[in-house]
Amino acid sequence: MIEKLGEFTYTAYVDFLKFLQSKYRIITFSEASETECPHLLLRHDIDASLDVALKMARIENGLNIRATYFVLFSHKLYNLFEPDSLRALREISELGHEIGLHYDLVAYESHCRSLEDEVHLLEKLLDRRVTSIAHHNLSTLKTDDPFKDTPNYINAYNPKLYDLYVSDSCRAWCLEDLSKLLKLDHERVQLLIHPVFWAKGVCNRDAVLERLFQLTEKKNEEYKLDWLEAWRRNPRVREYDIMESYR
Repeated sequence: MIEKLGEFTYTAYVDFLKFLQSKYRIITFSEASETECPHLLLRHDIDASLDVALKMARIENGLNIRATYFVLFSHKLYNLFEPDSLRALREISELGHEIGLHYDLVAYESHCRSLEDEVHLLEKLLDRRVTSIAHHNLSTLKTDDPFKDTPNYINAYNPKLYDLYVSDSCRAWCLEDLSKLLKLDHERVQLLIHPVFWAKGVCNRDAVLERLFQLTEKKNEEYKLDWLEAWRRNPRVREYDIMESYR
């Protein structure tokens, strides 16, 4: 199975989830308990694309699996206030998945915003309560996370919730941890999957990145065309251009 998981295809992901279901109750963070065993916390950090995340959410829904999707407000590749992004986020929630906040302390330093502000804003966008949080790029944090032990929210990095952590970060499995998971020996597991790394067919890491930015460029091109069309429809713009042509 490790070889197949290294291909990062949706087919391999489905087989992986079915295998894990034979041992674990796959749950969201809001369902987590420090005592209930065995369980597997299925987590997704949306670090690039809500459209790709929605594909994965639909796959999991077809298997009757609920996961927790953590979203950022401070991201360069998607904007939660943009209609298509918000539509995708809400559909993920309507499929039964939990939406959590992927917070970034660096962003809080450069903007007049706090974790509480973002939680409340996300709750308004979803019309649902947000109870789970996870820091973005925790390994790069140079100071202690002030929200690590907060009693107000369920922090994904609370060590009491899991005794094995497995991640596909950077599209590179820690094979030792993955091997431990496949033995099904641990009672409490957290599995972090980044939807952007997975695809219908086999492709390498560079191709994944190229595909992502092609989609971004396509969306930007659509924005440009919408802008040009708005100019063409504007009577003031047409009148101005006619006057300019006679000068």
